[in-house]
Amino acid sequence: MNEDSIEMIRETRRNILVLNRRKNRDEETDSRRSLRNVSPKKTHPDTIMNIANKLKTKSMMSVPELQILKNALIDDETYIQTVLNTNGALRGLVRELTGHEVRKQCAAAGCCCNLALGDARAGLAVSKSAAPYLVATLNNLTTELAVTSSWTLGNLAGSGTRACELLRSQGAVAKLVELLDCGNEEMRDAVLYALVRFAHQLKNNLRTIHLNNMLAILPRLEVNDTSQLLFILSCHRDFTHNLVSVDLLSKILQYLAVNIQQLDCENVTYLFRFLANCYSREFYECAQKQIFEQCNRAFKTKFGFASHIRTLAGDKGVAITGYGVDGYM
Repeated sequence: MNEDSIEMIRETRRNILVLNRRKNRDEETDSRRSLRNVSPKKTHPDTIMNIANKLKTKSMMSVPELQILKNALIDDETYIQTVLNTNGALRGLVRELTGHEVRKQCAAAGCCCNLALGDARAGLAVSKSAAPYLVATLNNLTTELAVTSSWTLGNLAGSGTRACELLRSQGAVAKLVELLDCGNEEMRDAVLYALVRFAHQLKNNLRTIHLNNMLAILPRLEVNDTSQLLFILSCHRDFTHNLVSVDLLSKILQYLAVNIQQLDCENVTYLFRFLANCYSREFYECAQKQIFEQCNRAFKTKFGFASHIRTLAGDKGVAITGYGVDGYM
C-alpha cells in the first residue's frame, strides 16, 4: 500500500471520527433541552398569552415558564405574533436576558432565538430590542448562553436585509469574526452558522475588511465546516484569488482527494464552486506549481483535477457568480 493510500485512509477515519463526535454532542445537547413535568401536548394559547402578559408587567418569571415559551414558539408561528403584539413582552425578555441568573438568561436567549425564526417584521423587532445585548453575551463564559446568542444573531441576519444591516451597524459581524477561531468547537460552529447568513444576506455590502479577516482565519479551520462560507465569500465583488492562501488550497485539495466520489455531498459542491470562482491563469499556474504535485497521485485514481476545474470555470476563467446557496434553516 503506497503512502497516498494510507494518507487517504487516515483522512477518511478522521472525518468519520469528527462526524461521530458531532453527532454524539448534538444528541447530548438535545437530551438536555427536554423539559421536566411539562406535557408533550401542544401548549394552550392562553398559557402563552399569560406568559407574555407576565413579561410586560415585570413580574417574577420562572425558568420553566421561559422554557415553555421557548418551545411553544417553535410549535406554532402564531405564538410569535402573540409575543410581538403584546406591548412590553419583548422588553421583558430583554430584561431576563440581561439579568444575573444564568439559567433565566439562557432561556430568554432561547426565546429570542426562536422569535427570530419568524418573518422579517419579527426579525427586525427582535434586532431593535435585543441585538446589542446578544452581541455583548457572545463573550460570556457560559457556553450555552454565548452559543444561543450566536445562533440568534444568525437567525436574525437571515430574517431580512433591514435586520441584517442593523446588526452589522451594531458590531455583530466584527464580533463574530473575532470569535471565528475560538477554541470552543460548539461556539465556533455557532459563529460559522451566523456568518454564513450574514455573508449571504449582505452580499457585496459585506465590508472588505471582514472579507479579508475571514479568509485569513478560515484556513485554520476544518474544510468540511467552512465550505459553504468559503463559496459565498468567493462570490463577493472584492474577492480575488490573491486572498486565498496556499495552505487553504492545499487543505481543499486534500479534502477533495478523499471525498471526490461523493458527488452528492454539499461540501464537495461548495468547494468546487469556490475553486471555480478563484480561477484565473495566475491562480492555475501558482496552484499547479505549489500544490497540485502534492495531490497528483491521489487525484489520478479518482478524477483529473485540472480538467475538472476547466469544466467548471471555462478555459477563459469565467467564474461562477451569484448567491444561489441552498440549505438555510
